[in-house]
Amino acid sequence: MNKLKLNPTSISFLPVIVCIPLAYELLNNFHIGGIELFKEFIISSINPKINNEIIIILIERLNETIFIAFFSWLVSIIFGVVFGILSSDILYEIFILPKFLKKFLKFLLTISRSIHEIIWGIILMQIYGINFSVGIIAICIPFIAINAKVISEQLENINIATIESIKQINGIKFSSLITLVWSPIIETLKNFGLYRLECSIRSTAVLGLFGIGGIGTSIFLSFQTLNFRELWTYLWGLAFLIIISNELLKRINILNFSKNVLIFYLIAIFSISLFSLSFFVYFIFNKNTITFNSINNIFNSNSILFSYDYLKLLFDTIVLSLFSTGIAISFPPIYLLIFNNKTGIIILKSTSFLFRLIPAPIIILILLMFNNPTISLAATTLGFHNAAVTSKLLLENLHNQDKKEYIAMKSIGVSKRSSWLYGIFVKQARSYLAYCAYRSDIIIRETAILGIIGSVGLGWQLQESLSSFAWEEVLIILFSYSSIAILGELINGKIKSNLA
Repeated sequence: MNKLKLNPTSISFLPVIVCIPLAYELLNNFHIGGIELFKEFIISSINPKINNEIIIILIERLNETIFIAFFSWLVSIIFGVVFGILSSDILYEIFILPKFLKKFLKFLLTISRSIHEIIWGIILMQIYGINFSVGIIAICIPFIAINAKVISEQLENINIATIESIKQINGIKFSSLITLVWSPIIETLKNFGLYRLECSIRSTAVLGLFGIGGIGTSIFLSFQTLNFRELWTYLWGLAFLIIISNELLKRINILNFSKNVLIFYLIAIFSISLFSLSFFVYFIFNKNTITFNSINNIFNSNSILFSYDYLKLLFDTIVLSLFSTGIAISFPPIYLLIFNNKTGIIILKSTSFLFRLIPAPIIILILLMFNNPTISLAATTLGFHNAAVTSKLLLENLHNQDKKEYIAMKSIGVSKRSSWLYGIFVKQARSYLAYCAYRSDIIIRETAILGIIGSVGLGWQLQESLSSFAWEEVLIILFSYSSIAILGELINGKIKSNLA
């Protein structure tokens, strides 16, 4: 009997085994109490509520969403570039600076991005109350760190011999730095930076579920009143905003800007940077100091966290991350292997779009209509929400894949599924897994949201601790989340290096 060999192709399918315990627990906790509501929810998707009043509210909410998302995206891009340069080797090589500064900055950025923007938002709301500024800053904190990491990694690819040549001819250091980093930064912004706007819109929508404003707040209020027709009006409005923003950004070619346009944008960016700095300073030091002083009692509060079995909550969170990642990795290739035809692909595209459109907290609230809150339910929600993203990438890559071997295999009588597996997917498996490794970093961070809404893991405890202003407990939970995220990032980094 041949032994199963682990390779990128088999590893792409193996995680599906997590579905066995998940399905068992979901079936044990299933009840039919919310089936009628679920039917109403599905039917409402093709019959959204449309009248003058709701259209006006929709426009107002979309304006709020655009304001928060665009401003936070722009600020995170600008400061992401700055911190990306400050945390890359090239700056320290050219200016001959001590590298412990870079390591310290990287440590701070790692901590910032290890905590999800929703957690930052909830914490800031407890301190400063609910306003748009909280939403902008909550998104900016991890987004700046993520953008800085991506840009820093791109700058690390600059040939060190070029820097040595500049040193030998005594070139102007600042001019040399700008010349060397300009092209990699523009290319990164073109491929990655523009995509971050969609992430910013989605994060704004999810923050809205917690009352920060924008379209998310209307979605949550409609869900609370079970007004599904109104809910779908807002969801389609959000879909319209994401599609339009993507199409507009695709048409921006930042490599072909004229000199005057470029100068205009540089002045605008410089002005926004100054405004952002003043905005952050004003926000931090000109708010309610009485509420802020409550943090001074952080080490005086009596923690009761350990009575809730802290280790169990930590274990639940790790299991939630692993199971969700397993679904996100294995579902797209397995589905395409079984339903590899035009109808199957159309269904996958449509379903994936809906799972990306509907915020994960709303999905789990819908599923809670006919299932009890469990780790399985949270993992299924988070897994399929992220599988919608991985399936989109896989479909795009498979579409652009050379199909000569697939056609040749079919012509000699090999079955369609085997031809697809060995003629197409095998070539994509390595890059697909590398992207899934990156995606698992996001999944680990998103366990906090599902934990809060789905009442499982550390996320649930975080909500309880914040509600009771138990800041010592909050610190312990944040440290735990940050540790899990950093450990996951290190493991995924090793995996990506091995797959490269």
